[in-house]
Amino acid sequence: MKRTEPESGNRERPVMEATLRIIGRKGLDGVTHRAVAAEAGLSLGAITHHFKTRDALVDGALRLALARETGRLQALALSLQGKAFDVEAWLESLVGWYDQELKTRGEIHIACYEAFLAAARSERYRAVVGEWFETWRQSAELALRAGGSAEPRRHAELFVSALIGMLLQQLATPRRGFRREMAASLLTLIKSLIAKK
Repeated sequence: MKRTEPESGNRERPVMEATLRIIGRKGLDGVTHRAVAAEAGLSLGAITHHFKTRDALVDGALRLALARETGRLQALALSLQGKAFDVEAWLESLVGWYDQELKTRGEIHIACYEAFLAAARSERYRAVVGEWFETWRQSAELALRAGGSAEPRRHAELFVSALIGMLLQQLATPRRGFRREMAASLLTLIKSLIAKK
């Protein structure tokens, strides 16, 4: 699956977001044309006209989720260029965005984890999930290199693993103080990774 925006752009965005909410609540198997039509408040005919198959709905929704998240990560990484790198400011921006996302769009992020599990079971979803991980890694690698890491690629992989685990844990068992705890934990990790030996 190549990363592209949904075929007709913003016009189909509400359909894709409705599909993501269904995936977040019921998993990939919960996606049907009828369920998406009801969730989006549209007619069944409108959905089937633009998306002939269930796979087209799922693929479009996952591409939208990928575009949203990778766009944010890439913008954050680009903001590091041309100025002195501030680890704490970068983390605050990253963690703040995810904290708000989990509070307001939790189902979309659950849908992302559903896609990860689907990729473990089927090659069909591996390309889009691989692109997610690669964008996470590149963003973290740029930040860690700017922060002084001697092994930015390897350290980025460790950082991304910790980040993904913390996000999944918060989705599964939400707790207060998540933003503060996540920022503190990730800062401790980064400082240990970039510490001079």
